[in-house]
Amino acid sequence: MAFQNISQLFAPNFLNDSILTKTLGEEFALCENGNMVFHWADYFETCDFIKSQLDSNPALMDDFNHREKALERLCLIPVWIKTDNKIHQTTMHEMYERYILNQTQIDPFMPLDISFISSTGPFKGMSVAECFNKSTYRDFVLVYLLKGKLPRRDFRIRLKSKILMEYGPHFSEAHLVSLEQLTMNGILLSMESETYMKKIAQEAQVRILINTSMLGLKDAKNLNEVKEHLAPFAFNLLYSSNKIDSLVCQLSDFSIQSSFDFSKNKKVFMFIPYAKVAEGSSQGVKVIQNFVNMTRDLVRDHYQNSSKIKSA
Repeated sequence: MAFQNISQLFAPNFLNDSILTKTLGEEFALCENGNMVFHWADYFETCDFIKSQLDSNPALMDDFNHREKALERLCLIPVWIKTDNKIHQTTMHEMYERYILNQTQIDPFMPLDISFISSTGPFKGMSVAECFNKSTYRDFVLVYLLKGKLPRRDFRIRLKSKILMEYGPHFSEAHLVSLEQLTMNGILLSMESETYMKKIAQEAQVRILINTSMLGLKDAKNLNEVKEHLAPFAFNLLYSSNKIDSLVCQLSDFSIQSSFDFSKNKKVFMFIPYAKVAEGSSQGVKVIQNFVNMTRDLVRDHYQNSSKIKSA
């Protein structure tokens, strides 16, 4: 029996409290308020599983086709860009595609003269970031992953948490930064670009404070147990002001990339590999790694069990 929709991939008792719905675009919550989530596109094994379900699952295929056709309609929206007394004609579809596939060197915040009317204008000064829509961008990523146009990703968990980053002489200053992802290989943070340039960029070392004890769950049997364990911490997930929770990092060990958050804010994303965190912080790093590995295994088991039910 084929699944009727994507929600059947997950046990009913898990779905009762999750935000999962019947579309390709939805995440499911690993804690009560959605501050920790997983999406099938964030793991190559689950991406393959969803791709394998498209032909046999009319609901998923309809959702995929709807998103793909919506993206194709962007080919009908012409865009004219004026640079150095030259007019370049393109489409909204091509602008999204070139940016997502990393085929452009244009700074997404660089002011451009853009017209959606004609090659003679009127032109308006705006950036690429102002042209993009978050949900449309996401649909491009989902569709292109399933079509094999984007590289599939290793397992990662997305978060909506704020943690402290300490800097300055003897780490005497602190600033709240966003904890974006816990991956198989490291931690992804973000902050406003202006904050990074003014407060962090010249530092040699920083400390990030993460209450890793919240992740100290051993031998969970399913994803529901993970959610139950994290429930008491949902509203301050992984936040700490205790120096014992410090992870010391050399700023030179971070991979730094500028991007935007679809609210037109320029952001800096900072990725630190677990292997680069100072040796004195190894216990906290080990707790994070164990949690990510455990959650990956539970997600894999869940999809494998769903596959067995389907073939029965």
